[in-house]
Amino acid sequence: MSNNDVSLESLLAFWIKKNCSDIHISEWDNVAFRVHWELGKLTEAWIFTREIVEKLVLELFRWDQKKVAAFYDKKDADFAYVSKDWTPFRVNGYFKLWKIGFVLRKIERNAKNMDDLWLPAWLQKILTAKQGLFLITGPTGSGKSTTMVSILDKINEERREHVITIEDPIEFIFSDKNSIFSQREVGRDTESFVSAIRAAMREDPDIVMVWEMRDKETVEAAMNLSETWHLVFSTLHTSGSVQTINRVIQFFSPDIQNQVRVRLADTLLWVLSQRLIPRIDKEGRVWIHELMYMTSWIKNLIKWWDLIQINNNIEMWSAEWMITMKNSADKLEQAWIVRKEDYMWYFMEDQ
Repeated sequence: MSNNDVSLESLLAFWIKKNCSDIHISEWDNVAFRVHWELGKLTEAWIFTREIVEKLVLELFRWDQKKVAAFYDKKDADFAYVSKDWTPFRVNGYFKLWKIGFVLRKIERNAKNMDDLWLPAWLQKILTAKQGLFLITGPTGSGKSTTMVSILDKINEERREHVITIEDPIEFIFSDKNSIFSQREVGRDTESFVSAIRAAMREDPDIVMVWEMRDKETVEAAMNLSETWHLVFSTLHTSGSVQTINRVIQFFSPDIQNQVRVRLADTLLWVLSQRLIPRIDKEGRVWIHELMYMTSWIKNLIKWWDLIQINNNIEMWSAEWMITMKNSADKLEQAWIVRKEDYMWYFMEDQ
């Protein structure tokens, strides 16, 4: 493929064959790609002019001039794109040093089986939960969306529920099995996360998935929903249970944090924190997890604001219901799936 005949679809088809997870494109720079989380570059005729990149931008926005104009005005955009072969991508467009750039991340079309994600066995309990707040946390690129989709698809198979998802943007399209799904995209189907969560109360939901807790208003609306006999899923960019609890509380002003701690202790069900590390048994990466289940003791620790003891409780109960991330990694190391040197630095970093 040469620069002269490049098109978005031909580019995506080329990279799908290469099994890339991410594609980086910007004007007057090498195209970069990520395979099994290793970043590389192509130098053979893969440096695009401003004209070619602007053409790709038009194709990404499906020739919608209003959206294109908004991108050039705001200088960044988050949205989804589905290729002709129905491969979904999460797209971020941005400017850097006055040049246009964008990154596309490929989204799996099929939900992964929960067992394939090496999720803790005790997490099966969530499949029967009817009320409360379930948080999936981890850094960008740790597979939070993959885990979320896997859990919701398992619920889809086993329960008869109305599931409302509030996303920005929609990445994975659920097919109704035993449950029915109402997927809403912020900016297209609803004005904001908060307005969609509030509206969900009148839409006969059993389960609501809020893609990300980004601000106090979203956190408060999600907690309100979980207090009214609904199961609520959401994500945070935090590295563990204690940091997650801290982050939720810190969304609120100090004068009401005591009240919020009590509410959170009464509504929180699970915190699942995860990371991806290289595997040695085959190509790719594998998940390691920390799982915190809301026992009555941990509930009191949150109310008393004695968070230091939470990690001790997770360790103490790691034989049932909970697991530390290091124990999760050690089990994989003992099964010859990962190497200790590939994950120990995570825990030194957290100390």
